[in-house]
Amino acid sequence: MRAALLVLLALGTTACRRAPPPANPSFDDALSYTFRSFNGEEVDLAFAMRQLEQQVYLSMDVTADRNQDRALTPSVLVEDDVFDIERPDRSLTDAIPVAVATVSAYEPFEHASIQMNEDQTPVEPYSPNYYVRTFLLGGDCFDSQTCPRMETHNDLIKDNLLMTVPYWFYKDFRWVDLNLPDPEDVPEGEEAVNDGEPRWGIIARSWTTDTFTGESENAYIHQSFTVEVWIPRDGNGFVRDGTEQNADGGEWTADSTGGGTLRTLALWSETEFDGLNVSDEVVAGTTRKGIDDNYNAQEDFLIETFGAR
Repeated sequence: MRAALLVLLALGTTACRRAPPPANPSFDDALSYTFRSFNGEEVDLAFAMRQLEQQVYLSMDVTADRNQDRALTPSVLVEDDVFDIERPDRSLTDAIPVAVATVSAYEPFEHASIQMNEDQTPVEPYSPNYYVRTFLLGGDCFDSQTCPRMETHNDLIKDNLLMTVPYWFYKDFRWVDLNLPDPEDVPEGEEAVNDGEPRWGIIARSWTTDTFTGESENAYIHQSFTVEVWIPRDGNGFVRDGTEQNADGGEWTADSTGGGTLRTLALWSETEFDGLNVSDEVVAGTTRKGIDDNYNAQEDFLIETFGAR
């Protein structure tokens, strides 16, 4: 692995030659709002996820083949975003941000079935030998939607080109009815109610509480946070009417009418490598590829489970 890494660094990393563009302020606002709203009222979280859905479609070509064309560099997290999380005492500005989107042929409830497996190695290419999920809450009811929330503890060995690190993190999940009204339309003191059909999406948020040291004691994961959404492409979300403008003059046309699920994962992670001059661009490129490889592994798992679509 070390020899391969040195070759990679010498070549400048093909996957990292063009870093994803910085996210525009509207995307950043929607992403951070979604992250910090995770434990809030469902009506607020639904609004945040709808804003993020629109910004993903406008900011990235979610159907592109190359992950570089489906990726952005978000802003760093700030203290207000992580106010309800136990985390390492480290500067948030040192956590490198990466966001990658894609589309799946499968519905959110089918993706939920993946999350119920204690052994996550089949869908985690960079933890092929050990990834055990323990259910702290909702492990017997989340996939059937008889409970709205699931909380998990995840113990794994991360093994990629840059590191082999045993570590663990918390990851929580929520079902969210995206057809709830806008918060401003709910009279003060009343509960938000959707009088029509629900539009179910899923959100997950993960975080570490400690620093973890690699097996060779030369790599460290100091802090890590993710937010991940699964939003149905059922035609009831963001739909283009010809007046929209994509970021940077992009000509892509995807919206919520495509069928299946829109997936987006943003990760902020601080890592350190003793004795190696590993640039932030290489770390971000490795992370971006890892996210996309996970997407592909999960899609393959769903093909085996539900059949090809």
